[in-house]
Amino acid sequence: MAHSHALLRAQTSNSARPAMQILQAGDHQVLMQYGANEMDIKLNFRAQALQQALSGEPVAGIRETAVGFRSVLITFDPSSISRTSLLDELVEREESVPNLDSLVLQSRTVTMPIAFDDAMTRAAVERYRISVRSDAPNVRDGDNIDYIVHCNGLLSREDFYDTFTEATWWTAFIGYFPGLPFLYSLDPCTQLSAPKYNPARMWTAEGCLALGGPCVAIYPMSVPGSYQLFGRTLPVWNRVFSADPADDVPAPAAARSNVLRTADRVNFSRVSEPELLAMRLEVFEGTYSYPAAHDNFVVSEYLKGIAPLTSVAESIAGKRHIAASRAEIP
Repeated sequence: MAHSHALLRAQTSNSARPAMQILQAGDHQVLMQYGANEMDIKLNFRAQALQQALSGEPVAGIRETAVGFRSVLITFDPSSISRTSLLDELVEREESVPNLDSLVLQSRTVTMPIAFDDAMTRAAVERYRISVRSDAPNVRDGDNIDYIVHCNGLLSREDFYDTFTEATWWTAFIGYFPGLPFLYSLDPCTQLSAPKYNPARMWTAEGCLALGGPCVAIYPMSVPGSYQLFGRTLPVWNRVFSADPADDVPAPAAARSNVLRTADRVNFSRVSEPELLAMRLEVFEGTYSYPAAHDNFVVSEYLKGIAPLTSVAESIAGKRHIAASRAEIP
């Protein structure tokens, strides 16, 4: 295989660590990437750990870091640090990060309300059905929820609602649109997944939640989208949130416009639509306080806790796969 000029450094995997590559990603950017191209949340734990290490002890010349699912994008100032020196620093920081069996991540537990099948998600689906594609299999019932139920082989809408709210959701990364969190279930038995719209929606209301693949997104503003809609929550972006005195490392000013942070764990509490609207009014009036508790995430305890669920999770995954194979793709 020919050597890629984009590849700057590489480390092979071992029993305790995944493979790591550093790739050129622009004139002032490099991308640190972990493992194979697969949905392994342990790779995100590594990326989160590196990002937190760089935030805790900043490297002079690094201007910004952004976590992806299994990567960290680093923006640097070439007038302050050479690329070679940057690479040396990044490799040193990566090697200083503990293995998973002793890794502890700074985290919070955040509780968010959700109103399922609300008027705004139905309005987005209806607008799509009328103006874009009336024959799409995911909009035939006037919403996307029955399609999600069908794709996952669930018994009913209530079965889906229970499956969703019983899980704890991990904020793997924030981006694409400003303040857009991408959440993945920490419960291996959740196994929810759905294909995307085809073509995409031209409008999604702010605060809507949607499922695409195994990922749940919360739309931070009114924007196009292609994930399957199922409910709405509170605003997650473009509000000014004060610095948290409990933070070991104060969040940058830009991050304080986000409710959620990477490595947050999110629990959703079901509410009625009128209850949600009342909470949203409190947010806009500045009187609502988002429940968030600092609670470090001990990776070894998490992995030990889910180990007994392996066979059950595999069984559920098999059933989900059969159901998905029978679902019509948009």
